[in-house]
Amino acid sequence: MLTNKNSLKRRLQIVELVRKRGEVSVEELSQAFDVSSVTIRSDLTYLEQQRYLLRSFGKARYLAQKSGEDILVPASDGAARKSSETLIARIAAESVGDHEAVMLGAGEIIHKIVPFLADRANLSLLVQDIAIAHTAQRFLHCELLLTGGQLENGGTAMSGPDAEASVARRQIDVCLLQASGLDRDGNLLAADPALARVAHAAARAATRTIVLAYQPLLDERSGKVFASAADVDMLLIDDGIDPPTIDTMARHGLTLERREGGVVEFRRD
Repeated sequence: MLTNKNSLKRRLQIVELVRKRGEVSVEELSQAFDVSSVTIRSDLTYLEQQRYLLRSFGKARYLAQKSGEDILVPASDGAARKSSETLIARIAAESVGDHEAVMLGAGEIIHKIVPFLADRANLSLLVQDIAIAHTAQRFLHCELLLTGGQLENGGTAMSGPDAEASVARRQIDVCLLQASGLDRDGNLLAADPALARVAHAAARAATRTIVLAYQPLLDERSGKVFASAADVDMLLIDDGIDPPTIDTMARHGLTLERREGGVVEFRRD
């Protein structure tokens, strides 16, 4: 069940859910938010009047916003996202123990994990992103290694055959990776194909794989597959995930646990 503290929050979540999926039925929304279909229809009427979506035959379709138009997102939305990402990072860090060899992939949530590892003893850290390596030097006293590889498009994350080979030949106890999307088959996606290949090599090499995501696009065209939910040990995500995706995780053997702050944890028993 999705969080439903008030009608504004529910309507924000409806817009985001419809945006991700493109089209959602009234029945699906009613089940997702645990409210009556009458309440959902009232929400959809309001959102259609405000031109955030279109209604058609018992379904809601996303209406893309034009540049400069007001959107149904409060001013604090950016701060709320940062807070949620930090919470996801903290929960992920709880799975890292002393004396472990850890691989950190690329992404803002991955970057936020570093300070939460400050009290771990004798970590060996393999880092793909130069910016994350700089942060690790500030907060951690541990063995710090870079994957190597090449930088593309002015970014700080390394990729390419050298990075993939570096990751593949190392012993990794746990790798932490960030997904930008996932599809209906439970595949985890990275927006950049080059980064996806490094993430794939890390997931194959690691004893445990943890994937983090904030509002991932639920679209098989939104990126390159780097792992399946069947291959990971944990998926941490915000509570905007929809019921069909929850069912997909369950089919891949992951058990749902709701954590504080609206974070959803799928863990392999």
